[in-house]
Amino acid sequence: MSLFLLLSACGFNQDDSIFGEDVIPTEDQLAINMPVASDAAKSAEDPTAYAEFYTTTRSVTENVNGLIKVVLGTTWAVVHTQKPTWVDEAKTEALWGPYKDSGLDPVSVGVYVKKNEDESYVWTVFMVPNGGTVEADAVNIIVGEVEAGATREEASGSFVIDFTTAAALDPAIHHVGTFSTTYSYDAEGVSALVVTEDYGYENLPKYDAVYDYDEDYSGAGEMDLAYGADLNLSGTDEIVTLKSRWQADGMGRGDAKILGGDLAAGEVTASECWGSDFLTSYWVDDAGIHAGVGDEGACAFTPASYADEASFSTED
Repeated sequence: MSLFLLLSACGFNQDDSIFGEDVIPTEDQLAINMPVASDAAKSAEDPTAYAEFYTTTRSVTENVNGLIKVVLGTTWAVVHTQKPTWVDEAKTEALWGPYKDSGLDPVSVGVYVKKNEDESYVWTVFMVPNGGTVEADAVNIIVGEVEAGATREEASGSFVIDFTTAAALDPAIHHVGTFSTTYSYDAEGVSALVVTEDYGYENLPKYDAVYDYDEDYSGAGEMDLAYGADLNLSGTDEIVTLKSRWQADGMGRGDAKILGGDLAAGEVTASECWGSDFLTSYWVDDAGIHAGVGDEGACAFTPASYADEASFSTED
């Protein structure tokens, strides 16, 4: 059974949840509002000329934030729309499922939530191999928590997905590695800090990466990304970093730096700005990657700002 298809396993009962709305955030509370390519950009003579760092930023934020939303949104829907399979007498612990799509599924999948004395919550998504029992054979594939004091308007929490364990139990899952995130949201916007280890598709390169994202609900925000990659196939990884900033109207800037490893050019920096049409308005780099373009004075953000260790924090 797919990790993220819990809802397809059962119909909605609309029963009142034993927990409040603040246990796990809904998808809309973690909405991604990064501006997307406009009609003006799509009608350009060369539609492939979208700014490179804009394209990278949009792809990364959609994929990473999309995974966070799917996990939390699906788990929220199970907890708040399905009747629990088991609830303790104090109504501080409950279990949903485990569910299966069909007899061909090698596992069934369930959700467990516990409310702690300090009003915080812990929750898990677990798998049970066919023929096993929850008590003896359940394996946690996602472990999360919601900090005390969470409300509909403001909350923070975290979770870790163990894709390697999930893939070992269910061959329909093709990602491996771990994906860990700490998230928060309030009346102003959304933040997420993500760390991945050996994460990726089973037969493709895996990445150790750190990602930090902040966005207000108007659509303005910034992203810091750092990951290891062997760019020259020498057997030694370089560290690739990208800091992107954008306004609500779509204008933005990305500043990249490559360091470490054994590139002949040594440390490399590159900066790119784009307009509200998402086309490159300014480019400069110190390794001759592309010819210089435009005037930095027209950029939405100046001067350059690079992702570094201090950037990766949800305490901004």
